[in-house]
Amino acid sequence: MPKERFAEVINFVKSGLKDLSISRTTITWGVPFPGDNKHVTYVWADALNNYITGVGYNQPGKENEFKFWWPADVHIMGKDIVRFHAVYWPAFLMASELPLPKHLLVHGWIKVGSQKMSKSLGNVVDPIELKNAYGADPVRYYLLRALAITHDSEFSIADLEQKIESDLANDLGNLLNRLVTLAEKYQALSLPAPETWSEKAAQLHAECLTAVKEYQEGMDEFQFHMALSKLWKFINQVNAYFHAQEPWKLIKTDRKGFEEVLSAAAHGLQAIAIMLWPVMPHKMEQLLTSLGKTINHEINAVDSLKTSSWKEHFMLQKIDTLFAKPIAERQAAESNQAPTAAPVLAPKADEQFIGIEDLAKVQLKVGTIKECTFVDQSDKLLKLQVDFGPDGVRQILSGIRKFYQPEQLIGKQAVFVVNLKPRKMLGHESQGMMLFAEDAHGALKLIMPEQPVTSGSSLR
Repeated sequence: MPKERFAEVINFVKSGLKDLSISRTTITWGVPFPGDNKHVTYVWADALNNYITGVGYNQPGKENEFKFWWPADVHIMGKDIVRFHAVYWPAFLMASELPLPKHLLVHGWIKVGSQKMSKSLGNVVDPIELKNAYGADPVRYYLLRALAITHDSEFSIADLEQKIESDLANDLGNLLNRLVTLAEKYQALSLPAPETWSEKAAQLHAECLTAVKEYQEGMDEFQFHMALSKLWKFINQVNAYFHAQEPWKLIKTDRKGFEEVLSAAAHGLQAIAIMLWPVMPHKMEQLLTSLGKTINHEINAVDSLKTSSWKEHFMLQKIDTLFAKPIAERQAAESNQAPTAAPVLAPKADEQFIGIEDLAKVQLKVGTIKECTFVDQSDKLLKLQVDFGPDGVRQILSGIRKFYQPEQLIGKQAVFVVNLKPRKMLGHESQGMMLFAEDAHGALKLIMPEQPVTSGSSLR
């Protein structure tokens, strides 16, 4: 899945299959090939087998573990490596008389600024930083709701924040808060279901059953964005019901009617939390706690919603705000900041400034990496052959093996200091220095020009 990837694979197979060499002699890194120390295993022959060796294949004592995990129900991969997973990998499994994965789900690219997210382009988004800023659950919701898994989709922080604020904080979190606040104010935290439902409440129940059916269909077809879209339609229906019934007015004349509105909304929220639990488990457990409920993991909770008669008794309680509003919080923080004068640059005690004439001595140029190999007897160094155009090819050593593999750098452009005095490292001469930026976690990130430039171009 999707169908266009299926057609791509079928057409490739119809064009005629040829023997595949699963060893290489042109590289030195890799798993040594059995019986011939001049060869190493082709990386895809090695890597694909990790799917089964990682879950116990051919390992004494792990037979039950392997039987439990394999074959995979759904095997997920990116569209640019579909041939390896849909042609080579099944061939390996068939030859080994092992069962094939039941489904192949091929996802599109996550794009940033209309370009594929790529380490080489440097337009990556750090998931740890996203988690720290917004929480894992909201980010997971956004990725499933806003990015269609089978198509290329664009990621943006602005859109992420908008979805968190509008969908999660306003549509869902605010509904829960309004419900519990009213119940607390009018001593209705212990909330039984009515013996019979009014027409409007019964209609909301029917809409809930429809939402469960459509949500499950979308999930079963791996159309997560469509499933969540259907679920949000129901969330809007619960909000519309709650607003139209005006329970804050109803309490003045009809206590039972007031409690019915709250109970219907609570039933709707319970169903929403159960459906959303796989996407936002932590947040949905908090929501259920506010309703006095938990999820029964011994049953298929979504299936149980199909036959729910809405006869639950809720014990409501206040909880902390379910979803923060990143845009509103930032705007509030900015508005509360008193204007400050422009900072005055004051040198630190140990800081040494240089003049423009000193800076002019450093020659920074863009080079294209033509070759990259490991350095023997070193777990840090990589040896690069870098093309500087009119200045020729130079050999440069860089202690970046922890962060980059050779194949990740070949063909990339980067920034180098080219007039640094050459020096020897482990018997190899380095004729320059490669520049990197260090992120908040200490990882080195390649500095590249925004667009390709001529090799040897100077920085200004």
